[in-house]
Amino acid sequence: MANGNPTLWLLALVLAAAPLAAQEIKPQEVVVPARRIGIIFGGAFESFDITGPIEGAKLTRMAAHYEWDFGVRPFTKKTWEERGLTWETFFPAAREVADKIATNLTPKLVRDHRGIVLYAILAEEDPFLTSVILSPKLHERFRETLGDRIQVLLLERNRIYLFPATGGPLAEFGPALVEEYQRAQFPVSLEIFLLDRDGFRVVGELERSGRETEQE
Repeated sequence: MANGNPTLWLLALVLAAAPLAAQEIKPQEVVVPARRIGIIFGGAFESFDITGPIEGAKLTRMAAHYEWDFGVRPFTKKTWEERGLTWETFFPAAREVADKIATNLTPKLVRDHRGIVLYAILAEEDPFLTSVILSPKLHERFRETLGDRIQVLLLERNRIYLFPATGGPLAEFGPALVEEYQRAQFPVSLEIFLLDRDGFRVVGELERSGRETEQE
């Protein structure tokens, strides 16, 4: 270089560019887009900021979640407010996710020796599987098979059981279901939901002894 020390000149150039680089790279401002937003049911032992009401529930929570590249996360109050969400604006999107799952899932039907369906198992890896209980399509798909009133056990996040509400087959399988719940990686609860044309509500609990209580 003709003027001055070349090393000092290069150093000055780097220092001058540094503030500009710092302005361009702001990780805290990067907004991670959600692939889907929806509801995941969890147990009362879990902590959620954003939850919706469940009629009759004591041990089950209906929590708002969002899905991104690395799985699902529950909404915090901060992320909820940053996205400008309310339960009224969030629920339709969650219901749409539930409708798609209810339409596309492949159930396993367990039958007795006469070919009569005893119960159905819904086992899917979709993290929003438990939200299918929100969808009227779930009742539509199973009312001819299990009856107009269906008992639903959200045993764990990726495994749901559906039983006919009449005839009491759920009580027969209670002990085995309790054992499965106790082994579950992501358990929800042993509360029993009643699903009918009017929606869903909790009507009892599958006790750890295998008996049902306070059912309609």
